[in-house]
Amino acid sequence: MTFDAQAVYTELHAHFRGRIRRNESLSRHCTFGVGGPADVWIALDSRDELMSLVRLCAERRWPLLLVGNGTNTLYADAGVRGIVARVVLNKYTIEEHGDGTALLLAEAGISWPRLLNELAPLGWGGLEFGPGIPGTLGGGVISNAGAHNSDMSQVLEWIEVFDARGSSVNRSSVPLVQRYQRNELDLSYRHSRFRELRRAGRFCWSPDRAGRHEGHDPR
Repeated sequence: MTFDAQAVYTELHAHFRGRIRRNESLSRHCTFGVGGPADVWIALDSRDELMSLVRLCAERRWPLLLVGNGTNTLYADAGVRGIVARVVLNKYTIEEHGDGTALLLAEAGISWPRLLNELAPLGWGGLEFGPGIPGTLGGGVISNAGAHNSDMSQVLEWIEVFDARGSSVNRSSVPLVQRYQRNELDLSYRHSRFRELRRAGRFCWSPDRAGRHEGHDPR
């Protein structure tokens, strides 16, 4: 099936407006500053948008590439045919427990620097190893990012995963959403089960004001 980029752009523009572009240079969206054009570029800023777009692409057989901040991405000079959608989901909430601990729920697209710069003035600890880590939390989970003798495996509680492959695997337009606990993630040095399975979702861990972590590992 031929991908008609202009027709797709026209159809989606009514919803995304300024967040959708034609022939967008991918060099603008990676730290290496290289890459040719994407036929259609979209910035997704909500979970509903992400799920709706994946569902639509599955139904229409439109090629779709989901990306993050591009801090560890090299795009080809030829660019990417189809839709390239950046996951910009970057909200978070803090659920305080009243005993000096809290649960931090953060979306996959939030950047490490922003999150740490905002949590530190509030007095929350637990992610002190992360200031020098680039990119998003979603990428950090996939690679079990860490530094200074600590990593995500020591603070992560669970992740809520949106499996973008579900529609094509089951020949259904219903995406798969699943929660994994920390011990199900196969976390080791710069590795997780998602090294082979590319997904997007929301992540949760528990910092507290004393720098400890609520959950299975109190370090």
